[in-house]
Amino acid sequence: MSFLADDELHGRGSATRDEHIAALFAASQFQALGLEPGGDNGTFLQKVTLPNPLPEDAKQHLSKLEDTPRKETWNAIAILRGSSAPKETVLLTAHLDHLGIGPSVNGDNIYNGADDDASGTTAVLALAHILATGRRPRRTIVFALFGSEEIGGFGNRAFLAHPPVPLASIVANLEFEMIGRPDPAVPAGALWLTGFNRTNLGPELVKHGAHLVNDPHMGQHFFRRSDNYALALQGIIAQTVSSFGLHKDYHQPSDDLRSIDFTHMNDAISSMVAPINWLVNTTWKPQWNFGRKPWHQAIPN
Repeated sequence: MSFLADDELHGRGSATRDEHIAALFAASQFQALGLEPGGDNGTFLQKVTLPNPLPEDAKQHLSKLEDTPRKETWNAIAILRGSSAPKETVLLTAHLDHLGIGPSVNGDNIYNGADDDASGTTAVLALAHILATGRRPRRTIVFALFGSEEIGGFGNRAFLAHPPVPLASIVANLEFEMIGRPDPAVPAGALWLTGFNRTNLGPELVKHGAHLVNDPHMGQHFFRRSDNYALALQGIIAQTVSSFGLHKDYHQPSDDLRSIDFTHMNDAISSMVAPINWLVNTTWKPQWNFGRKPWHQAIPN
């Protein structure tokens, strides 16, 4: 967390050298754990060439940020192959990037993205450490850290186009997004799950110890605002774990390490270990609830 959100990484701007450094850091963690590479050519990195020119919405988003070439982005991907059901996959994800260098606020122009989403990246790396050093799970686990979420999800698009395992094998995806601070809108110690009522995954994880509740911010449409959504549109059960309480540091230079509640974050990650251990070792498969698939747009979240 200290490395990812340090000023030296200049806010890990989407498709910058600093995002690349963050991806290399994650790759080194995966390699040290003895995980199987899931990237290009037997490596832990998946390089993505961005469209030229970028879409107008991406260009508009970048117009207020550092003027630097944005030609490539990177995913960091690792695989822990399952023992008895290797063709069933649980996907654990977060995004590597943030905004980078932007307009100065109170003398600070580095948008560190400690909560958004160094916290989620740290959660995935921590879970990789725990799961890789324990008993080999029944199902395969893919750990994927996506680049360029902030400018349009180009990392997850590349993952979907060139997946390290067949997309049809993915039983469930849990995205970790902004878990660095507690949300006062939910009980102490709780996390919320986007699209809680869309599938039976959340309730089942709760039965196995997860401190998960329904997203209290339905009007924000968070189910559609993270990398999980592109996977959900493919029919994959894909939901985001978060505790973002709409704090004022969102997309500001003040989203730095000083704003992180490490006790909450540690408890948040720890609370997901047993439920995920159950998910990667059970034969149970989550399903969409009737009429709740993401293409049913009448349902906002």
